[in-house]
Amino acid sequence: MSRNPLFSSEAAGTRTQDQRIKSPMLYRLSYSLGNNPTDGPESGNTPTEHVGMQRILHWTLIAGFALTWGGTVAWAQATIEVEEPAAARPVVVKQDDDGTIMLYGREATIRGTNLRWEPEEKKRTLGFWTKAEDAAEWTFAVRTVGTFDVEVLQGCGTGQGGSDMTVTLDPDGEGPTTIPFVVEDTGGFQEFRPRTIGRITIAEAGEHVLRVKPERIAKQAACDIRQIRLVPVK
Repeated sequence: MSRNPLFSSEAAGTRTQDQRIKSPMLYRLSYSLGNNPTDGPESGNTPTEHVGMQRILHWTLIAGFALTWGGTVAWAQATIEVEEPAAARPVVVKQDDDGTIMLYGREATIRGTNLRWEPEEKKRTLGFWTKAEDAAEWTFAVRTVGTFDVEVLQGCGTGQGGSDMTVTLDPDGEGPTTIPFVVEDTGGFQEFRPRTIGRITIAEAGEHVLRVKPERIAKQAACDIRQIRLVPVK
């Protein structure tokens, strides 16, 4: 088998730093199979020769390795096409037979970096609401239109109340409806208390979106929200 000039010992010793940078997808591997490449390079490897992964156009990954056997260097290369998964479809909550719409925290779509669903039994809430940019959204389907009381099951730690929040119906629609409310101190972030903060009117059947977002965080965190309930006004 002929030598591959890219990976012969002579070529590897004479390639310049500039040449290595121009070939970022090719690496000379000097690790044994028992080593974890992320632990660090072995002696003699330059930074551009450390094992790595590179995100390439169209999510094509190029993987290569050099094998030395009896003084002969062979080059093997594999191309792996990785499809990027389609955007996750949000959960669509169905309206109950009595007209109530229950929006649980676990069904929310998170928009942001810190806000998250906390699944522990004693919590089961949206928490870590420490950034005003973070929002929670629910998608729900309405069969019976009308006017609804908006009830928020909210908790907030002692001395942490006072944040300004908004609940907005169809925020990206032509005529969004926004209800502002001020977070109340409930004595603990998992000490939940139901609060009716206002009313919204849904005039059209079909899918709608409800978004909750802080406008101003007064202290360390805005609040925890376990659920929002839309209760039809009789």
